Amino acid sequence: MPNTEFKRRMDDRLARWYQGKDPHSDPKRQQRRSYIAGLVNKTAMHRYAARLELPLPECYAETEQLEDLNFPALPERVVIKPNNAANNDGVMLFDGAREVFSGETVPLDQRLKFARAVLSRGNFVKLGTRFIAEEFIQDFDPAFTVPRDFKVYVAGGRPWVIQVVNRVGKKTDWSHRYYSQGWVPYGPFQRSNAMAPVIAKPQHFEELLELSARVARDINCFMRLDFYITAQRVVFGEFTSYPNAGLQFTPTGNNVLCDLMDRYPDPF
Repeated sequence: MPNTEFKRRMDDRLARWYQGKDPHSDPKRQQRRSYIAGLVNKTAMHRYAARLELPLPECYAETEQLEDLNFPALPERVVIKPNNAANNDGVMLFDGAREVFSGETVPLDQRLKFARAVLSRGNFVKLGTRFIAEEFIQDFDPAFTVPRDFKVYVAGGRPWVIQVVNRVGKKTDWSHRYYSQGWVPYGPFQRSNAMAPVIAKPQHFEELLELSARVARDINCFMRLDFYITAQRVVFGEFTSYPNAGLQFTPTGNNVLCDLMDRYPDPF
């Protein structure tokens, strides 16, 4: 599959934001770029979310070593993850004696051993990685045992595009759909998951847009903001500055996202 312009732009962002290429001539803008780039780290994101009063999953613990998490004291339903992961690498969803992503049976007294094995196979655990135990969110539709991601692309201080990702079942069975900010569904936008059927506008949709706009106005750059929606509220999940590494976007996805970046260029 040929690379798209959006892929080229994401590679350029990776080089400038994370690999030190072409630092901004204005030291203050370079500092701002580095700060925004660093928000993909869950620890930095938690501090940012507290400042903007964003609702987050409850954090039960954050430790420097996996062994420092008090596994017996954690709820039966809990998420364990590294603070610097991407693409769900190293993320574990425990629901009683079951780990939901793998479908494996994991007795409560075997969770630490299981977590060690999962993280040893991951690509992100390194010196300085911290480990987080947090609330396992329940989707507003209880049919979804893994909460759906509502991923909002923002630029120019506003939300524009929403991707809804269903991660129930094997990874090969995951599906997604993209919608405009007015909840008009797009056709094929990205090929990394199967196309999901169109769904009705979710409950708390206006809250999703309001929270997205709050963050978008503050960071004032192109970014993907990941949320969950429970029966009671919208919950912020994480920042994604390099969505899908720019890969697998269709001509529609490429054109829409590049148009946003052209109309609302990053200020740093």
